[in-house]
Amino acid sequence: MTENAGSSPEGPLFTENTRDTRIGESSVPNLLQEIVDNKRLNRYEKVKKIIRRTDWPVCHEIRANLWKELCNTKDWSGSKRLYSDEAIEYDRINQGKKQSPQILADEGGVLSNFDLKEVGSVKLIRLLLIIERLRPEIVYAPSIYPLCSLLLHFNDDDGDCFACINYLLNTKGYLMTAPVQWAASSHTILALVKKHKSAAYVLLKRRLGTTDDSVLVKCIEDWLLWLFQYLPLPYICRIVDCYFAEGHKFLIRSAISIVYIWSKVHKRGMEDFRGKSLQEKIDSIKKEFQDVATNISVSTSTFIATAVKIRNLQSATIAKLQAQFEDELRDEVTSRPRQIKKVRRTIFCEAFKSCLVDNDSAVELMSYMPPRLQLVTPTLAYQLSQDGTSFYNFWSKVDPLDQTIIIIKSTCGAIFGAYCSSTWSERHDRKERTRSKYWGTGESYVFRMNKEMELPEIYTWVGNSPDVSSDKCPQYFMSATDKSFVIGSGGRDAIRIDEELTHGITGPSSTFNSPQLCEDGAFDIYELEVFHVTSSD
Repeated sequence: MTENAGSSPEGPLFTENTRDTRIGESSVPNLLQEIVDNKRLNRYEKVKKIIRRTDWPVCHEIRANLWKELCNTKDWSGSKRLYSDEAIEYDRINQGKKQSPQILADEGGVLSNFDLKEVGSVKLIRLLLIIERLRPEIVYAPSIYPLCSLLLHFNDDDGDCFACINYLLNTKGYLMTAPVQWAASSHTILALVKKHKSAAYVLLKRRLGTTDDSVLVKCIEDWLLWLFQYLPLPYICRIVDCYFAEGHKFLIRSAISIVYIWSKVHKRGMEDFRGKSLQEKIDSIKKEFQDVATNISVSTSTFIATAVKIRNLQSATIAKLQAQFEDELRDEVTSRPRQIKKVRRTIFCEAFKSCLVDNDSAVELMSYMPPRLQLVTPTLAYQLSQDGTSFYNFWSKVDPLDQTIIIIKSTCGAIFGAYCSSTWSERHDRKERTRSKYWGTGESYVFRMNKEMELPEIYTWVGNSPDVSSDKCPQYFMSATDKSFVIGSGGRDAIRIDEELTHGITGPSSTFNSPQLCEDGAFDIYELEVFHVTSSD
């Protein structure tokens, strides 16, 4: 029973939390009451079979209740009361103060909120903070963030969402909550691929040119990202349907299925690896797994069937392998200091992907933008190496954008740039430009990368300082012609680009009280990226 996963229903939104997850018409039967009845009679195998075989699309009305019903036990009301009391206390203590849950700072977390609106993102952060407060035994649980996000998509009551997560935490076989468990999980998956999908395991060995499992496992350490970040939403929802009925084992099945599909897609791919180092091969294969998930070549029903058809995959075998690898890795993992990101984690969505700065730096850049803009991931709109060193091409892609992040890498390796709070198309407003050639707002900033810290140093408008009068501060934020643009003037220009995007100058700017952003002042451009920043409204 498969429907077109790409259809966009015109029905009502499931919840106030979501931007565009709507209830639509579907020919797939509901079957919720049949599931509830079988669950009440402890016919769990029957429940599993119904959910595996029924390919509900994202828009199906069952989504409002299915996961909640699968988690509903005698403790449900107590969990909801507990959350209600904690939420009242949380709101009383915090009174609108912005906080970040620990999970946002942990390395390896899946931070896709599947495009929740601001109201949903606020609920998500509160939900995560309350879970951390009530369950201090949770040391590391990267799957909680995407699960909470999905629950809020289909349920307006965050108390229900908490009750679901509380059920998962209290029920064996659902959530792993310690670093050693997650470290061991990749080894467990590799061992199961070796046993159940031996051709894929052999291909992995052949492509890497090694039989060392401790090397092979590095290729699949991002398996949770495959499932919750790279796969399209219809596939994620179907995996989670089965997960709520079967537990962590179904995530294992799904990860093995990605490896199997990868082996079918890349079974003849060897030529690209000639002359590459071992680490380059690992990075290439990790990217292939990401691409296989992002551009999944089978239907949702076929994907679930592929996961289900892994024969003789016993829970006891998974538990035995998991325990074995946890014992082997425990000393290494426990002696390793907990990885905390060196960033002001205040964004509620995935950071943008750049070839010039890493994820931590992208998060830091986003965290300095206005809060209303920290809820939607910026998208790449222009890249010099792909779109050419022509201002005509540049403006054709950049003019329509609301706000932008610009990142520049010089031929000497310096990385710097700016967040520009207004659209560049204002350069066409001739009436305004006769008054002033500059425009923009004090939300703009410029930055340069600190190579020792591996994070950006950010220089905001001097008028934001509490001890100065903003109306007396320079406000030379943005200026442009058809053949140049300037960011942050006053004194000298913080960034000036001209000569068909090949050359620029940077100097101390009084608008941002910033130094010159690269060592030599004048620079030639090696790469330039522009990201479109938009609000969640």
